[in-house]
Amino acid sequence: MTVSNVINGKHDRVSAKTIAKINALIEEYGYVPNLSARSLTNKVSNIIGIIIAPFQNGEEYNHLENPYIGTLFGTIEKELRKNGYFTMLRSITEKSDILSLIKNWNVDGIIFLYPEKPEFIQSFMNIAKCPIAIFDADLRIPDLINVSSDDWHGLYLSTRYMISHGHSHIAFVADYKTNPLLTSRFRGYLSALEECGIPFRREYVFPCPPTYEGGVEAGKEIALSRNEITAAVTTADICAIGVMEGARMGGYRVPVDLSVIGYDNLPLCNYTTPKLTSISQDLTRKALQCTWLLLEKIKTGTTKTPSKIIMGVELIERQSVISLY
Repeated sequence: MTVSNVINGKHDRVSAKTIAKINALIEEYGYVPNLSARSLTNKVSNIIGIIIAPFQNGEEYNHLENPYIGTLFGTIEKELRKNGYFTMLRSITEKSDILSLIKNWNVDGIIFLYPEKPEFIQSFMNIAKCPIAIFDADLRIPDLINVSSDDWHGLYLSTRYMISHGHSHIAFVADYKTNPLLTSRFRGYLSALEECGIPFRREYVFPCPPTYEGGVEAGKEIALSRNEITAAVTTADICAIGVMEGARMGGYRVPVDLSVIGYDNLPLCNYTTPKLTSISQDLTRKALQCTWLLLEKIKTGTTKTPSKIIMGVELIERQSVISLY
């Protein structure tokens, strides 16, 4: 009991001489507490489950190759480590995988990184018995920590920026119809066109997945069709880079023949030629905000700020847009 008190910092119950003696023995023998045994006793594991749940691409898909997910995960893991927590990363393809994780692993909290179908979260709220946080979900569940960006405003900004540079034939690249987040961004695109008196043209929507491959497909289609399109707005930087490559493959010059804007403002925007103009949602701050709220709720049972947070966005100007004036 005396050793336990020293290890757990209950020094008011032990003399200074005994504390020094025990600490010397710990150092001499390289003793490390068994965290698994401690979690059984204290019912606290200091483990946060991080779940990637897109329900697509199959089990062989490497989700950490997605720069958006990699940026979020890296920031979250670093902050959890600073606060004495471990991370357990799990990519799932079925809803039942989440149930298995919740029932079989003692985690203090759960963060969903990339939920393509966030509506299923409601059914797990009561089962989890620990705080849950999620990104980019159109949900308002009282106990759910939900951090997202102003998606409508993001595409409104990028579309208005194109218009301010003389572009009126602007493509929208994303398969938005089954994804609430992308639908919100599509509405921002429509609002900017309507506000500026530019008619919406259905043929300017390229329903490709917001991936590099989807972007290449859209870029090639734009270039090879030789239509009036002079600009393209996208919903992900990696897709925008694909659009640039696909356009080049079709004989276009970027931005001379096609101006392009990305979304996320990832570091890779600085590595493209030309450097990619993008909508920044400040992913680092977004990841930190979500992590801080989760840790606060783990420690106190509540949060001082609203659990539903919508963060602002801004356009970062680089070289991938040309003025037609």
